[in-house]
Amino acid sequence: MRRRKRKQKTPEQMRKRANRRQRFFHTVGRLLFVGILLSAAVLALTVFFKVDTISVEGSTKYTPEEIVAGMDVKKGDNLYLWNKVKTTNSLLEQFPYLETVQIRRHLPDALVVTVTECRAAVAVSTNGVYYLVSAQGKVLEQAATDNGLPVVAGVTLEAVQPGQMLEPAADAYVDALLTVLQTLDAADMLSETDFINLQSLTDVRVGYLDRFDIRVGTMEQLAYRLRFAQTVIDGRLSPSDIGRLYWDAKNRLHFVPDTAENIARSATGQETDDSPIVDPDALDAAGGDNTGEADGGADSGAAGSEGPE
Repeated sequence: MRRRKRKQKTPEQMRKRANRRQRFFHTVGRLLFVGILLSAAVLALTVFFKVDTISVEGSTKYTPEEIVAGMDVKKGDNLYLWNKVKTTNSLLEQFPYLETVQIRRHLPDALVVTVTECRAAVAVSTNGVYYLVSAQGKVLEQAATDNGLPVVAGVTLEAVQPGQMLEPAADAYVDALLTVLQTLDAADMLSETDFINLQSLTDVRVGYLDRFDIRVGTMEQLAYRLRFAQTVIDGRLSPSDIGRLYWDAKNRLHFVPDTAENIARSATGQETDDSPIVDPDALDAAGGDNTGEADGGADSGAAGSEGPE
């Protein structure tokens, strides 16, 4: 048989074949290099970067040892292979008085936990006990007494545990409480608040400075009316005045002198026969006595024209 002649490759074909071979070896080399880097990184993480010290800054309510014991990360664990978000949220739930938690890694082997703490702003009375709640709506603890805090009436907290945040959409009264707390806090009035009565959301009442019963009315004009009442108290009433501030149907603010005992009774909605007339229609029917108005003249126009925010 005649031997078949091998076909000679052209220089172009040989060059292409050499290029393909070169690209293959380059790819294999890159993969090996990446594999070596990953192996070195894993080795470094598992062998070298281990937690040796955990320090806590900013905590006065809890000891550093308590906070460290409540963390998912322990000494000897890897410095990076843990979930920072999960650990942070866990601390916020375990330690109700913590408001913020920041965990930082300090190479080569340290963790620094920086916390800020919140304080109780009000005591919500529910079924004979008191839930202490912060201005941001975090449930801090359950207590047998109000601890001298402003008492909230009309809100029932059920199935809530210390460390949880109140859910605004869960209940209309809880939602109203969160709004009142945020509004008072923003107006710098919360520290001087004596009580919050939310038994009726059309007759919201706020005790202020141990001398005033601010009858806000509905929630729609809460922020405006609280600010306006604060302005009138600071600028138009004397330090000896004690009484009620309320708005009539024309959005005019009235001040009616009252006793400190009656102001305190308003915290739970108790009315007495000796309380002054506070119903706007009754006041007008009695002869339109405006001697108790705190908004006459230009203030009356401003109150009537601005409306709710």
